[in-house]
Amino acid sequence: MARRKKFVRCLTACVALLAVALPLGAAKKRVARKARAKTKTFTLAEMRRRVLEARPLAVYYSIGDSRGLKSLAAHASRMTVIAPQCYWVESDGVIQGEVPPELLEIARRKGLPVMPLVFNRGFNRETITALLHSPEAQRRLVSYMAYHAAKENLVGFQFDLENIDPADQSLFTAFVKAAAARMHEDGRLLSVALVPKFSDQFPRPDLPDHPTLGEWAAGYDYHALGESADFLTLMTYDHFNRSTAAGPIAGYEWVKKALAYAEARIPPEKLLLGIALYGREWSELGVSTFSRSLNAQEVRELRIGWKIKPQWDDRWRSPWFQYRRGRVTRTVWFENSRSWREKLNLVRDDHLRGFAAWRLGFEGPSFWSLTAIRPARPGKRAIRRAGASNAGKGSVAKKESSKEGAPANSR
Repeated sequence: MARRKKFVRCLTACVALLAVALPLGAAKKRVARKARAKTKTFTLAEMRRRVLEARPLAVYYSIGDSRGLKSLAAHASRMTVIAPQCYWVESDGVIQGEVPPELLEIARRKGLPVMPLVFNRGFNRETITALLHSPEAQRRLVSYMAYHAAKENLVGFQFDLENIDPADQSLFTAFVKAAAARMHEDGRLLSVALVPKFSDQFPRPDLPDHPTLGEWAAGYDYHALGESADFLTLMTYDHFNRSTAAGPIAGYEWVKKALAYAEARIPPEKLLLGIALYGREWSELGVSTFSRSLNAQEVRELRIGWKIKPQWDDRWRSPWFQYRRGRVTRTVWFENSRSWREKLNLVRDDHLRGFAAWRLGFEGPSFWSLTAIRPARPGKRAIRRAGASNAGKGSVAKKESSKEGAPANSR
């Protein structure tokens, strides 16, 4: 009898536990379903369609730092593609690096296509020369790309291969064509980052004292690359950089000249305008000059701390200011809502595919209010395109052409 009572008590307790546990289990399942709905895994076809149909196509570069990750989490809905600079290639075609896990997690949660950069580390010429002269190394690189793309569900890649020997231009063109064909077989995309170019002549006969001017850009055949790649980024920043005297990051007239050259060779629907999100401070002491890059918050702190009112340069359509600290003269050029608007208007007026911003986390809050580009004004593109054929003619002032001969890794 006592055993029976004990059994009944145990049975009653179990029923009570089940009565509590079942609703809790159902609730947990509902929470899990909601979480899965919020972090829907998009198919490759869906991501590819999103990229191809986006107007404007808004690409944001990142290095996976904390500031960039915070901006990514806050503004992913304003982006089309996140492009982390994370894979570098060795001379034998082996890829090193990985997509930062936290960046990948945020992108997946937000349903944002990921298109990593593949670059030659330090933009070393020997690396890219060895790669372009070895069919086996090229096949290995493309195989690695296909493997990583499938593993991480990437929409594709962008080549940021710089400092190419001008003599290897045709080899680079052929490599991009083959790599794009393989990516397309897998349903993925391939894009290419281009150093700004202003002339097809190399060396420049009109500037005999500067025989290597433009060498950094001479390895790109804009027209041929435009036929193979899904889109191309024109890196219209680092106009003045750590290798030059102080000047604008992306002077308006300089950007327009670079864009005119590109538009004469690449369909506008394949072209992204590079947008600089950073500033730079040059410090001069006697004949010595060194510089550092600045994010928008650092520029703001300098302005407030030194009680400085920035000036506006009408020619370059860029803001700047100068101050002295001890014996050192410091000059700061940066981008703000006014200068950003000038460049985004070029995207709109020239009917470009979109823009690509370097780099995420350096922008100020005002940038995000500008990225909704209005429809183009009728006839504007036709006016600008009419003058595109004049790009590259005549001499270009030494300071104005500094980017064409300067390493892009100075940013």
